[in-house]
Amino acid sequence: MNETTEHGIGPVEPLWCAGQVAEFLNVSQATLSRWRREKVGPAFIQVGAVSRYNPATVRAWVRAQEERGG
Repeated sequence: MNETTEHGIGPVEPLWCAGQVAEFLNVSQATLSRWRREKVGPAFIQVGAVSRYNPATVRAWVRAQEERGG
């Protein structure tokens, strides 16, 4: 479900938690955590003590991995 923000930036998907990203990428949450530490995985947003991911950013990261062959 898409929502429009009051700031006029258009449709925005709800942020994904680490479990959703791990499932989407078919990796473990431990791998995703290691990628965050090593700064090699998809960009994330720190919300308090938890990491959240913009689904569009995760999809763009996957496309970039495909383009560079990795």
